[in-house]
Amino acid sequence: MSIISSYSTKIKVAPRASRGAGNKGDQTWQLLHEAVIAAAEELSGEVRSEIADYNGTTRQVDFAIATPEFPRGVGIVVSPSGEVRFMYDHYGGYKRQAEKISELVTQHYTTLAVTRALRALNYDVEIQERGQGTERRVLVQGVM
Repeated sequence: MSIISSYSTKIKVAPRASRGAGNKGDQTWQLLHEAVIAAAEELSGEVRSEIADYNGTTRQVDFAIATPEFPRGVGIVVSPSGEVRFMYDHYGGYKRQAEKISELVTQHYTTLAVTRALRALNYDVEIQERGQGTERRVLVQGVM
């Protein structure tokens, strides 16, 4: 059965400034936007503002990534309290592709946030990527 489902994350950004309008000038929103762009580029996808279900019905979201492997897209929605959720319809065998996009956004967000925090504390930051695919690991190291 085709249905758009919502999945929670550990990412939290600044609460919405007002109904319908994000606090997109906030640093946490900017980090999320940068993470979405980085994930889309890595997957040869594009950033959008809507996703589709199996039947082609669209839904507006704060951010979305559509890739050649998953053109319906994964949406990112921020609740009024700042909780970030991923939304997608994986019907038709697209669960792994949707999960990959979600995981990559989370990984990029975490890497960017840790890097910025370390730089704010005047650390020199080194980023190393190890492995590929599902075994990929990112090491962020701060050196005084």
